[in-house]
Amino acid sequence: MAWAAAPPRLVALDLLHAECLLTLELRPAALANLPLYRRLVAEPAPPAGLPDLGPAQEPNLEFLAALAPDAILAPSGLRASLARLGQVAPVLWLPTLAPEGDATGLATLLLRRIAALAGREAEAAAEEARFAAALASARARLAPCAGRPVFLARLLEDGRNIALFGGNSMLGHVLQALGLRNAWPGRGNAAGVAVAGLESLFAMPEAWLVHFDRGAETGRALARLAEGALWPHLPALLARRVLALPVVYPNGGLVSARRFAGALAEALPRAVGESPHG
Repeated sequence: MAWAAAPPRLVALDLLHAECLLTLELRPAALANLPLYRRLVAEPAPPAGLPDLGPAQEPNLEFLAALAPDAILAPSGLRASLARLGQVAPVLWLPTLAPEGDATGLATLLLRRIAALAGREAEAAAEEARFAAALASARARLAPCAGRPVFLARLLEDGRNIALFGGNSMLGHVLQALGLRNAWPGRGNAAGVAVAGLESLFAMPEAWLVHFDRGAETGRALARLAEGALWPHLPALLARRVLALPVVYPNGGLVSARRFAGALAEALPRAVGESPHG
């Protein structure tokens, strides 16, 4: 598949593919789940006035046909349920999860593939260089923290469980590349996420707990946790080893990965210095 239009008119149904398009400085004809993109991915920022196709699982086909895109970027996992997309425009079915857990490797391959088809190889190479430089810089800044165990988590509103990002997640992959140790030994689901009981955090009392601040959702989760029996006795909380970072899309591309690396490198050394127990 190659697109004659310069630039091509493309739509993306998945947040990762949307991030890739915007990283390549391509203006999409439309995106699915646009409010979710703005909340979870945020950068690169979508242009103002961009049409929203609705949920990725049920895009507005009538509206999509009216847009007359050159191609649709769609997640390969939805190929069976979205077969009708081919009646609207050529479909490029792309993966969203790395089968071997190399999420940044997948993001790089996706960026290169879309760039080659859209004539944006220079933009892809520039982002790869930015990612490599950001990772090297973050690793150097985190050198005093090297080898420390870290739980990467999303706080859940039930007040009993926690979502943990394993080594096969994008976040876990970057954590390891930064010289830190993932305190969660399990791999989780295909996206590298496992939902575990809060008691799991007691298995490694010396670990830091790094979670992502999702605004009101995190506020509600913290309120429920404070009401429970376990959270007030959590070793990380008692030792002031709990750190909240700005939200990062855990299945994102290279921009999301370098944002996470930069935020962690900015916050963790300072927090370690302020914690009475390091």
